[in-house]
Amino acid sequence: MEEIIKVSHNRLPVIIGPDGSIKNKICKATKTNLDIDSYTGEIIISTDVSFFEVHLAKNIITAIARGFSPENAFKLLEDDTVFDIIYLDDFVTSTKKRHTQIKGRVIGREGKIKNMIENRLNCKLAIYGKTVSIISNQDDMKNIKSIVEQILSGARHSTVFKLLKQSEFKSEGYKPVKENENIDDINFNK
Repeated sequence: MEEIIKVSHNRLPVIIGPDGSIKNKICKATKTNLDIDSYTGEIIISTDVSFFEVHLAKNIITAIARGFSPENAFKLLEDDTVFDIIYLDDFVTSTKKRHTQIKGRVIGREGKIKNMIENRLNCKLAIYGKTVSIISNQDDMKNIKSIVEQILSGARHSTVFKLLKQSEFKSEGYKPVKENENIDDINFNK
C-alpha cells in the first residue's frame, strides 16, 4: 500500500529533520517507508502492514506541512487525537491582505487569542498559509473547530470568550473563564 502527497519546499527540511531524524521517527512510529523527492516536494508513503499506518504517517506529515512542530504532530500517535484543517478561502475572498487580517484575528495581539484557545481547550493550532489547522482530542474537535470558525467569520472576540465560558468542554486541560474576564487579565502560563 502506498500514497503520494505533495509538500511545500519550505516545510520539507522540517519533515526530514537534522540528519533525517524526523523522517526516521515517522517511519519507525508508523511502520512505513518514506521516499522524499526534494525537487518536486512529493513524498511516497508505503508499507506492507496496513493502510492505517499509511494514513497515520500522512496525517503526521500533513500536520508538519501545515505548520505544526514535529513534537506537536507526533501527538497524532496518541489514541483519540485527531487533526483537521480549516481553509481560509471558505471565509474570505482570496486576497493576501484579507488572509493576513483573518489570520490575525485567530492569532490575536501577541498571540493571546491563539494561546487562550490552546490553553483553555487543550489543543494545538497552527496558522500557516491559507489554513488554520487543529490537533485535539477527537471528542472536543467539533467544538474547537466551531469556535475558530466563528472567529474567522467575524464574531467579536468577547462573544467567543462567552462561548468558551458556556461550553461544556470536558477536556482534561479546560480552565473555566471567570466572570467579566478580559483577555489582558488571563495568565497564559498556567
